[in-house]
Amino acid sequence: MAEQKQTVVSFRVDQHLAEILNSLPDKSTFIRDAILQRFHTVCPFCRGRGVLPQLIVEWLQSRIPQFESIECTCCHYEYPTDVVKQELKTRNRGRFICPHCDEHEHGH
Repeated sequence: MAEQKQTVVSFRVDQHLAEILNSLPDKSTFIRDAILQRFHTVCPFCRGRGVLPQLIVEWLQSRIPQFESIECTCCHYEYPTDVVKQELKTRNRGRFICPHCDEHEHGH
């Protein structure tokens, strides 16, 4: 995948919040993560950790039916093919761009 061009964004905060942010070891990562969390829902099972204990994985796999999925070439999330519109699956020279990435025009 090609390297994404980065853009600097600035915004105003009060002195107290500025002090808190400046005390962080990597405030850019913290701010990026906080913004992204606002746009996405945290998984109710892993609660944002990204991993599950094997017992829970086995329980979920026994209850969630197998389904065909397609990966967004921008965000790399897997989407069930019966949920996404056909036009999004075939646009962009055969690459799938999910509705979120398409709407915000960041399908690279």
